[in-house]
Amino acid sequence: MTGDEYMALLEQRRDAYEAEHPTARAWVRPLLEWFIRPGDEALVALPTTAPKRQTTPRTYRTAESLRADRDRVDAEIRRLSDSAALPDRAASHGVALGRARTARHQARADRALARAAELYQRLSVLDGRIARAERRETTHSTTDGRNER
Repeated sequence: MTGDEYMALLEQRRDAYEAEHPTARAWVRPLLEWFIRPGDEALVALPTTAPKRQTTPRTYRTAESLRADRDRVDAEIRRLSDSAALPDRAASHGVALGRARTARHQARADRALARAAELYQRLSVLDGRIARAERRETTHSTTDGRNER
């Protein structure tokens, strides 16, 4: 018997009980667990547990690939700082271009500064990841070039 069939059986037992005891309060129905009888465990086939998921070993990025990412981020930072998009903040407030043009100019500068801040944070994270990768590669490298734990 499946779990759903067993629940239907318990509901039949409850309905039979309510039919035998019509004076029972209608607003309080008996709980289904009251109608579980000894030996019912043998009637029900419980679902099997799911097989344990196989884990895959962790893969690490090499220090060389992380250095390539760092070089790309560094090049983007240099491109931002060399362009007119990232002006000197002290000088940007003195530009007399009219209100609308000044607001657009300052909004563009704010976006460039926010992007530069994100890139500097990414650069810092990459530097740490490169240091860990180098330490991992020098500590765990074997003679055949594989990394072991």
